[in-house]
Amino acid sequence: MKKIGLTVVVLVLILIIYYISTGSKQITQEIRKEVHKELVELQSSGFGVDEQNLSDNKEHIVITFKDTDKITQYLNKQGQSINRTDTEILKGMQIGVDIEYMPTAKDAMAMDIYPLKLPESFYQDITSKEDRELIAELEKMIKERIFLTHININKLLSGFDGYVKDIDRVFDNNKSKAHLVSRGLKFNGSIENEEIKNIHQKLDIMSFKIDKQLDINLSNLNSNIKTENRNFIYDYTIQSVDIKSDTEELLALSIDNIKGNSEDILKGELLNTSSKIEIQSIDLKENNKESILKDITIDSSLKNINKKAIEKLEEISSIDEIDDNTSNQIILLLKEIAKDDISLEIKEISVAKITNDGKTFNGFKINASAKIEKNFDWKKLDSDPFGIIEALNAKVHIEASNELVDIVSSNPQAMVMMMVIQPVEQNGTKNYDIEFKKGTLKINGKPFM
Repeated sequence: MKKIGLTVVVLVLILIIYYISTGSKQITQEIRKEVHKELVELQSSGFGVDEQNLSDNKEHIVITFKDTDKITQYLNKQGQSINRTDTEILKGMQIGVDIEYMPTAKDAMAMDIYPLKLPESFYQDITSKEDRELIAELEKMIKERIFLTHININKLLSGFDGYVKDIDRVFDNNKSKAHLVSRGLKFNGSIENEEIKNIHQKLDIMSFKIDKQLDINLSNLNSNIKTENRNFIYDYTIQSVDIKSDTEELLALSIDNIKGNSEDILKGELLNTSSKIEIQSIDLKENNKESILKDITIDSSLKNINKKAIEKLEEISSIDEIDDNTSNQIILLLKEIAKDDISLEIKEISVAKITNDGKTFNGFKINASAKIEKNFDWKKLDSDPFGIIEALNAKVHIEASNELVDIVSSNPQAMVMMMVIQPVEQNGTKNYDIEFKKGTLKINGKPFM
């Protein structure tokens, strides 16, 4: 379901980019010509396209996901990171697009985009009555155009705005009742040289509830996306995320004031990506127990990513049976990844304060780095495939409060390990320096085991 939602959004963005033309005196005719031109490209890229002219300024288009290999190649060329497995899930899906040219004095065109037909994959392995009822409900929602996105593009072809239709739907199969709400999802952005430069999105609330089994609420999401030369910058804020289950036992999770940002920067064919998330508080209630984390930070980066090699490695690794030929391909891909000097850096994972059983104390801070040794002797793998671990170099530093270490040490499962690993006392905290190099593990400078 999630992949389908994300891919529909991708399709919406592609339609925005390609259903525009440069300025002209006869704007309706010129834009219409450009639309038809791009529809021809979609047809050659694996999509089925059927057009129906409704009037001089309106038309209805049906886009079908047909050749998933061509569609995958097409979307990747447009800068969308998607693999064939994702597009295969969408095979057979139909999207309807209603276009009106010159709908208002300020807009060149308006579009309504909505699903018309579920993918073929939705109808596979349907065995239970509940599955059939869910498919029937989804088909009914499609018929009623519950899932609809509206987009306006201005006359200067320099900006757009729109919204996703509000949803307030109850599903009732006599055994359980579910309630889906999505309200206030709006967006706007700018276009330069037929490319989207930035998008701002706002969502008031999204919630999903199944009786007392599950209650999920997300409120006040704001996000900004900027793109330039295949680079991607994203930042967002979320006021709160609440998850609750109240069946035999009460379980409630509240996450408040989330702020995050991420960057994907291409340097040649290599990708550098970074991400930072800051959370004001996480409150977990489990029956009569409550734990609270305050001021959480997660800051990390991954550099020199050979995307093509990693995607190919993921594809090969998913094969059920790996023979000698496949093993050789994996080694070649690992060499390709290593020679580009790929590295992971965790600048910070930290929690400032922790409250447990009514007691509040200081938390912890972790930083780490890891990379694959460029000069590793890959011939070692011929006699010992597990020798690959010698290619990994990693360092981890952990700083934790005495109170937190005491709590962890009191856990029977961790007690022996905490007795073996002796920390270094520094500034009232317990510190651990862990290093893994050439197959050897050291903790605070001493070999482990």
